[in-house]
Parts: sequence; C-alpha cells; structure tokens
Amino acid sequence: MMTDDMIMDERRRLVPLALIGLLLTFGLPELGLQKLLFADTPVGQRIGREIVWIAFGVLVLLWATLVERLPLSSIGIRRPSWGTLGWGLAATFALMATAMLSFAVIAPALGFRQNMAATAVITQVPLWLMITTAFVAGISEEILYRGYAIERLEFLTGNRWIAGLVAAAAFLILHVAWGGTQMVVVAFGTIIFVGLYLWRRDLPCVMIAHILADMIGFTLARMQT
Repeated sequence: MMTDDMIMDERRRLVPLALIGLLLTFGLPELGLQKLLFADTPVGQRIGREIVWIAFGVLVLLWATLVERLPLSSIGIRRPSWGTLGWGLAATFALMATAMLSFAVIAPALGFRQNMAATAVITQVPLWLMITTAFVAGISEEILYRGYAIERLEFLTGNRWIAGLVAAAAFLILHVAWGGTQMVVVAFGTIIFVGLYLWRRDLPCVMIAHILADMIGFTLARMQT
C-alpha cells in the first residue's frame, strides 16, 4: 500500500509529465505536418494526414506507458466486453440521429450551408483511403482527445467536468475549418463522445462509435457528391 508521502511523490513526478503530454496532444495537430511532409495533391495530403495522425496516436500511447510509466487503463484502454460493443452501437445510432437532425433541421434554421469542399477532401478519394480515414480518426482522435486529454486534465484539475469541457473545446477547435453545418454535427458528436467516455471510461467503446459513425457518414456523403 502506498503511503501519503509516496502518493505525493508520485503526483509530483506525474504533474509535469501530464502537462507536457497535454501540450503534445493539443499542439501537434495544429502544426500542419502533413502539408510540410507530403505531396501537395489531394490524395497525397490525405495519405499524409493519416500517417501523421497514426504517429500522433502512437506517440501518446508511448508517452503514457514509457514516459509516465502508467498502464493503458490510465487512458481508458481496457479489455473490451459485450458492453463495449453494445454501447458503442447505441452511441452510433445516437450519432447518426443527431447528424440527420443537424443536416435536416438545425443547420438550415441557422442559415448554415454544408462545406462541400471539406466533405470532398475526405470522400472523393480512393475507397480504401476513405475507410482508412474513418479508422484513423476513430482511434487516434479518441486516444488524444478523450482517453489522454480527459484523464490527464482530470488528474490536474480534480474535476471531471472541467476535464471534459476543455477536451471537448480542443476537439471542436480541431474541426472549426469544416464550416457551420459540419460543426453542428461535430458539436453533437463531441457531447456524445465525451459523455460516453465520462460515464463508462471505456475508450474502445467510444472508438467503435466514432469509427462506425464516420464510416456511415462518409459513405452517405460519397454517394451524394
């Protein structure tokens, strides 16, 4: 059993590491590395984006396990159960329902138009690349913006709701260039992702919902453009 002194020493060790980890988590996606490192073509930039985001996810996993010396459960990665699958599917239905509501009712009422150029960047690429995008987004974004961000922000602030709000804001900022209509969809999605994670602390569950919702949404958009 750890004594109070041991707990305080461990906290002093982890606080600066968590701060650096959060700087990496929130800062790296804003550097635009794919534009610097990969061919300046739509497909080249898309491939570059996926490679960069895979690297982000791996880096955060390595930071948590090798540098912070914490288990993967410290960022919500646990052995999946039937509940993982069931709640992941339920969240997928909720995500698709809010997406339909956003496109059909909320966005038109607010005078927003869909950013078709942003949609085409994702959907008007080879099918394998579109599918890859759904998986990379669903896994890497959840590692960064739910598992790592929420857990470390809660560790630093002692408040799960502050942690969820800050992580949600960072995730929304990541998508702000998509335009008004897509941002309404992302806002609903963020509420569902954050709420599901705070409730279950089961990152694979949120990953399933994210991957499936993106896959369905991208497919429908590809059929329309």
